[in-house]
Amino acid sequence: MSLMETRRISPSDGNLLRELHLRMYADSPDAFSEPLATAQAMTAEQWDARARQLAGPTQAAAFVAMARPEPIGFIAGFLGRWRDGAMHWDTRDTVTLAKAWVDPRHRRYGIGRALAEAVKAWAVEQGASTLETQVTETNEPAIRFYAALGFADTARREPLLSNATLQIRFLSHSL
Repeated sequence: MSLMETRRISPSDGNLLRELHLRMYADSPDAFSEPLATAQAMTAEQWDARARQLAGPTQAAAFVAMARPEPIGFIAGFLGRWRDGAMHWDTRDTVTLAKAWVDPRHRRYGIGRALAEAVKAWAVEQGASTLETQVTETNEPAIRFYAALGFADTARREPLLSNATLQIRFLSHSL
């Protein structure tokens, strides 16, 4: 694997976000609530707006892992809690870790852990006391990954928005 760096998404990273999300959703369609077709239909302006949101000062933060010149991983953190199929921004003590993905050619090298640690550090800066995430119930590698990071199953379940035949597990980690 090439030398890897992790950095925060910047307001000008709309094209990078588009490239990453198209790869993420094509690789793992049952891991994300947003379907590939939705990402494909988004305009450049919508991707630019998403980059600005993810680079904002307090509501959200996203990080990308780069193996020059290629983006190889992504993760986002949102100050709030996911419930009933939507983000609820009123829960200021919780950061929802979302959209974690590492390119299959680069898995098992600690990239996912580095990305998760970046969100964890940002969550602490925001004063959060809990990290939450969701994982599709059939995604055993992701379930093991989050358990290794200290996440515990909360027993809460909801349907996956992009495929209602699947359930998502809610996992939690105290900071």
